[in-house]
Amino acid sequence: MGIWRKLQLLWLTYRKMLLLYLLVVLLPAGVMLYSYFEKSADILERQVTESMLKSVQQVKINLDYRLSKVGDISDALILNSDLYDILALDPLVGTKFSQVEEEKKLGNLIRSLQGSDILKIKLYVNADKMYAGEHVNFFSLDLAREMPWYDAVIGRNGAVEWIPTHVENYISSPGEVRVFSSARMIRDPNEYARVIGILMLDMPEANLAAILNDAELDVSNRNMYVVDRDGVIVSHGQPDKIGGKLPVPESVGLFGSRPSGIEKFAMNGQPYFMIHAALGAGGWSVVSLLPARQINHMNNDFNFGFSLILTLSLALLFILGAFLVFVHVTRGTINRVRDITEQLRERGAAMIEEGIPHHSGVVIRLEKSVAHMLSTFQDLIEDNYRVKEQEKEARFRALQAQINPHFLYNALDTINWMALTKGAHDISRMLNMLAQYFRLTLNKGKDIVSLEDEMNLARAYLEIQKQRFHNFDYAVECPETLSARLIPKLSIQPLIENAILHGIQGVEGHYGSIRVEAEPIVDGGGFVIRVSDDGNGMNEEQVAQLYASLDAPPSPSPSGYGLYNVWERVRLFTGGEGRLHVRSAPGAGTTVSLFMPERAEPGGSL
Repeated sequence: MGIWRKLQLLWLTYRKMLLLYLLVVLLPAGVMLYSYFEKSADILERQVTESMLKSVQQVKINLDYRLSKVGDISDALILNSDLYDILALDPLVGTKFSQVEEEKKLGNLIRSLQGSDILKIKLYVNADKMYAGEHVNFFSLDLAREMPWYDAVIGRNGAVEWIPTHVENYISSPGEVRVFSSARMIRDPNEYARVIGILMLDMPEANLAAILNDAELDVSNRNMYVVDRDGVIVSHGQPDKIGGKLPVPESVGLFGSRPSGIEKFAMNGQPYFMIHAALGAGGWSVVSLLPARQINHMNNDFNFGFSLILTLSLALLFILGAFLVFVHVTRGTINRVRDITEQLRERGAAMIEEGIPHHSGVVIRLEKSVAHMLSTFQDLIEDNYRVKEQEKEARFRALQAQINPHFLYNALDTINWMALTKGAHDISRMLNMLAQYFRLTLNKGKDIVSLEDEMNLARAYLEIQKQRFHNFDYAVECPETLSARLIPKLSIQPLIENAILHGIQGVEGHYGSIRVEAEPIVDGGGFVIRVSDDGNGMNEEQVAQLYASLDAPPSPSPSGYGLYNVWERVRLFTGGEGRLHVRSAPGAGTTVSLFMPERAEPGGSL
């Protein structure tokens, strides 16, 4: 009873202070804590989902790159005129040996393109062809008509149709393999209504799954998917989920009209986030399903601990502060009343306002200054964030504005079909060389290419120019030992252009020859590229002027500028170790030689 009595006395003594403490401190603190927790949860959700969106967009870039490699190989095959010539042949005409030769030629072409990205290339051909039952790389068109994807492929009218993940059993490799495929039909160029084949490229689904697994935040709870436009799962880290529907309610629109974004919805009474980005092929999308509780779990743990510590701290501070405040207030009040009483006697009532301490005003001013500083700092952060977002958006739009090579190849392919249909084989050959020229010129944006690619580019350019002028022959030679050596892209083509326009074309009525060759340098290593013509040539003074133009951009001469451009890029690429030599004589033609050192490393941006 003694302790209870003491507690009652304490309550009667300090109940007003307790009530004031509850109203002034605990109640506002509780409201602010609740507001803080709600605000922190919203900020955390926004930051995590935006971070996940960037992760999903990076996965999209990686997947698009993989799929584009499949598209490039498909384009290369579909633009090959030999493919049309062989498939269009009547199997009932000719000997069986000719069909063996067909199978051998097509098989070598197909098998050379198979690898880690392309597991199997299939050709569905006329059922009467002898090799239609080979069932490794060649299959019957009758078998294709029984497949569920046949109508969709035919309906695409020669464009690529992406077939979702399915199981294949290959004769060449035991066991089942999950693959997805790109397929397109092939028409007879001489009889456009007749389908003479279907080209199908199988890619391992594991290639997509590996990219998804690398981007997972929690490997024990995989939530990254690749789905088609109907929400069917094409790829996932858990193979048993492939082929099923994306686990979202039917009321949730899959992706809408936006190529990427964040959607929030409720499933089984729990909030979820769907973060998606559309791929460039097949109408597929990368999707990440993120439960909101996974985001808020860490935040809730922190908030609970923070609340507990804050509550205990406030309680302890109250117990300690109650006594200190009571003592301080009582003593301060007595001293202040005594001081005011003395000053009233001496100076009157005017001194009361002067004598009141302004400590509270200093605190308020300090709080305002800190608040202003924090507000300014927050504005600076937001301005910086907006600038970065605008920069990213500008880069993204710049990327979108670049030429889409697939559109160009598809357009050339259509023109090629039209030319073959009309029997214009020379135009078809010209288009094939032009397609090869563009492919090698673009080369996925690379500035440094292999010598083999550069020689192929030179060969394509020479063939195009020969079809244009008809007054020269050419030869392009490059030993296999030098094919992998590196060189700045478009280093040889300007030299060939000069040889045609100022060498061969410079002699009226002259039928000339151009030779492009590469050979290793025996002494000192490295290699040399020579571009020779038998045109009208130059005298010593003209050669000297050409050498002088290499020290600065020449005036309007296109040939001089082309040579300067080549020399400047070779100089940068070799760090000044490369050499350029011109040998010419009137009536004897011109030879331009590029000497590349043994180890050429780029010295700067080209």
